[in-house]
Amino acid sequence: MHKILIVDDEENIRKVLMQILIKNGYKDIFQAENGAKALEIVENENLDLIISDINMPVMDGLKLYERIKKYNIPFIILTAYGTIETAVNAIKNGVYDFISKPFNEVELIMTIKKALDESKKTDKDILFDSDIEEVFFNSKNSAIISIKENLSRVARANANMLIIGETGTGKGLLANAVHNLCNRKSPFIKVNCAAIPENLIEAELFGYVKGAFTGAMIDKPGKFEIASGGTLFLDEIGDLNIDLQAKLLSAIQDKEITRLGDIKPRKVDIRIIGATNIDIKKAIKDKKFREDLYFRLNIIEFYLPPLRERVEDILPFIDFFNKKYSSQFNFELKKFTDDAINFIKEYKWPGNIRELENVIQKIIILESKNEIDADILKKYIKREEKVLTGDDTLFDKAEQEKIKKEIELIKEALQKTGGNRTKAAELLGVSRRTLLYRIKEYGL
Repeated sequence: MHKILIVDDEENIRKVLMQILIKNGYKDIFQAENGAKALEIVENENLDLIISDINMPVMDGLKLYERIKKYNIPFIILTAYGTIETAVNAIKNGVYDFISKPFNEVELIMTIKKALDESKKTDKDILFDSDIEEVFFNSKNSAIISIKENLSRVARANANMLIIGETGTGKGLLANAVHNLCNRKSPFIKVNCAAIPENLIEAELFGYVKGAFTGAMIDKPGKFEIASGGTLFLDEIGDLNIDLQAKLLSAIQDKEITRLGDIKPRKVDIRIIGATNIDIKKAIKDKKFREDLYFRLNIIEFYLPPLRERVEDILPFIDFFNKKYSSQFNFELKKFTDDAINFIKEYKWPGNIRELENVIQKIIILESKNEIDADILKKYIKREEKVLTGDDTLFDKAEQEKIKKEIELIKEALQKTGGNRTKAAELLGVSRRTLLYRIKEYGL
């Protein structure tokens, strides 16, 4: 159940929003008539999303956002006529998106779903703060040392770049660090290409004009325009379909975009940082990624090694997450025994830094013992898939059969939809993000 907060000084607006949210399956909803009241709710509830008007008494929506920005809660603002420019500036400052008044139900729900889906991966991943950057770059790994030595020079060059690495290695953190060091101080706009349905991604990137499609109630700039003057970070760029890659290439080459439904091109001045966890060379060979787009992006190319290749950095990460979550949840620091440390170093960490953070966070919250040994760790670390033997327990066999069945269903759904992952996810009754994760996990 997602917890959503509606903030608006007009009671009728709050009621309409409530009805739409309830109609679409969102039940856990809070209301506030101004930013000050909303702030009280934010500090007492673990919210997943905030929808707020801009102009309100006591504390307006933008001041509210500045106060709660540190909580990393997706923030959508409601805009009336004449406040579009204000809304765009708010997005440049970190607001997720805006919806115009009077709002269209389809657009509203699609925006909410996108925000919630993306927040599962982005807002609750490794935090973009100076402390984690210090741990990340203060590495003994040769690849990270090389990146650190070249980071300032690369950042100042303002050239497009591509970051390659497995999920959870810190590609977003590196992109953020590059942006902070470059001459383009603002804005830093992030788009998770894998989290946005294929039928929406073009409008998300390039924007649209009123009447371009059903539900397009106003002109709306895309992320290219919003990022103009700054950096556009395209996470999971390898998931873009080949047709959209051609439009992306054109936008990069010509430094201009055309909104959906429009005929007038618009100039943009942005630095593109792409990131992907796929084997990009293989994708090019398989005609799934355009070679010319690859050459436009990888003026600078950084490879982030997986955590299993930077074992020497694991203990500093553990120390950081141990202190961070002990302080956040007001629990004692955990002490990891020698056998626990050895277990951690021997484990392959398929989810990399993100998985390590998740494990430490769970241990801090759920374990009452102060001393953590290998046996405790095994409860929180995902067991690797293994081949069935005659010695396997009934539980092992049942688990393996479940995985085999899931693989069969995924293959069947992909076959029925001609490889369309969005439609396959709908057929399976899961999110596209979940399907992509399973495809990667099972090596399909």
